[in-house]
Amino acid sequence: MIRRAHRAAIGVLAALMVGAAADVVQAGNIDPDNQGDQYAWGENIGWINFKPSQGPGVTVTASTVTGFAWGENIGWVNLSPADGGVRNDGQGNLSGFAWGENVGWINFAPTGAGVTIAGNGRFFGFAWGENIGWINFSVPSGVRTSFTRGAPASAPTLSTGGILFSMVALGLIAFFALRRAAWPS
Repeated sequence: MIRRAHRAAIGVLAALMVGAAADVVQAGNIDPDNQGDQYAWGENIGWINFKPSQGPGVTVTASTVTGFAWGENIGWVNLSPADGGVRNDGQGNLSGFAWGENVGWINFAPTGAGVTIAGNGRFFGFAWGENIGWINFSVPSGVRTSFTRGAPASAPTLSTGGILFSMVALGLIAFFALRRAAWPS
């Protein structure tokens, strides 16, 4: 009977831990103030949204730019594809390539241009796609991130639900550890 209760408690604990792990999220950090600062412009493709209402959006860290941007006329643009990826040198100088299934590679550091992130998180400059031309990040509202130069890379955050599950799981572990210590051998 005790073993059955013990196994059930372990099952509940495992489910809680899986729930807590699934609740760990890496949220996008574009347009942190929700002011509409999430768009770049391409003359041949229209607006590209770096904080789309669907999908993960884009996250800037001290070393990379990851996630997906959405263009109504071009579809999804992957900023961290397996064979490329947009890099950040920690000072806001971007390099590397994003990939759009409908547009091909997009270079964030083409000769004579490039995209940088200013100290206030605002993107400036131009990226280049062979099939789509220039993408302008210097438009008035533009793209802005909560990343600031020299800031440590953002870490995954644990949501309120994940914290609650973790606390319950740790409480159960402590309860059964103390109870087990009290059991006769």
